[in-house]
Amino acid sequence: MSFMDQFLPDERSLLVSLPYRVGLYVSESDRSGGDESEEAEMQALSNIIIAYSQEVFGAETAQYIISETVSRKREWFEWSNDLDMVEVECHRAVDVLSNAVDVKEVNGVKRCLMEIGEAVALAFREYDETVSIVEKIKIYISYMQSRTQAAKLGIIAKEWDQFINISMEERDALQKVAQALDTRYI
Repeated sequence: MSFMDQFLPDERSLLVSLPYRVGLYVSESDRSGGDESEEAEMQALSNIIIAYSQEVFGAETAQYIISETVSRKREWFEWSNDLDMVEVECHRAVDVLSNAVDVKEVNGVKRCLMEIGEAVALAFREYDETVSIVEKIKIYISYMQSRTQAAKLGIIAKEWDQFINISMEERDALQKVAQALDTRYI
């Protein structure tokens, strides 16, 4: 019996599809980059999921889930529907996992999902020189707020170049995923 066999079929499908769905949810949150952005983000999503399946990163549960996500790649297109349900699915996944594994493993899955979403957001810079001065000021204020929040929490803040690679819409999507997972995103 494999680790994933302990879950009901719908729970297993939920857990296995979520890494792809979270990444796609973040990607679809910002349509401003056009086809070039979408292609870069889809390639990043595929690459990071495959890379995670090949890594040994301490959270066995996340490793099992990601490995099965990759093995079911032919289903990814089907998993592209109803992305507005991702937040609810994140809540449900935390509940399902909390009943099956310890807190460390649940946190490892949360971290993995957030890293996938952020990697997709970082894949393409939607901002360019045509952004208005008002938008640039909003972006800078948001950056300074994130640095202040990171300092308060004692964590490392993102560098400016990394921060501006993530659009405000993607940042909002990542915040929603983090809230649904009962974790934080800065």
